[in-house]
Amino acid sequence: MASISPLHLLIAIALSVIIVVLPMGHVLMPIPWIIVVAVAWNRETKRERGKATLATYVAVTASIVVAAILAPVKTTEQVLDRPMVLPSTELTIAEMDRETNFENTEWLPRHINVATTPENASKRIRFRSTDLTLREFVDTIEAQSNLRHRFMHCGNGSSILFGGDCCFGLRLR
Repeated sequence: MASISPLHLLIAIALSVIIVVLPMGHVLMPIPWIIVVAVAWNRETKRERGKATLATYVAVTASIVVAAILAPVKTTEQVLDRPMVLPSTELTIAEMDRETNFENTEWLPRHINVATTPENASKRIRFRSTDLTLREFVDTIEAQSNLRHRFMHCGNGSSILFGGDCCFGLRLR
């Protein structure tokens, strides 16, 4: 049975961590990863350890990528857990729209945009409290209206581990 080289194991771990943590690592790193794996496989094939080396790189990378996807450290989750204070437990959608009601939306965090249409402008949303998390705010609006949320991201700041960077804010449309 072929043994696994500790050096290849460390290299596989290092490359995999870079892939999941580095912003755009999942886009920038596949070519270098393939080159490193091909060179290692070619070199170790001469020692009859090519299959074990290839399996090591693939298994380590797959494990770390899956762990990063499942990790509870996504930026969107952190943003949704932020507290916020509403001016009232009952607001219309128009009262939450910064574009049409700029003076009266100072309570709304800058990164949140609530869109109104003539059909939904007068729709009243009832919140359980004036002190809640952004997640509760979004869930309440979605439960009582046809608005749905979407985070706007910059692809340059996204990673597998942390997800999108939310730099363009949250839209409720």
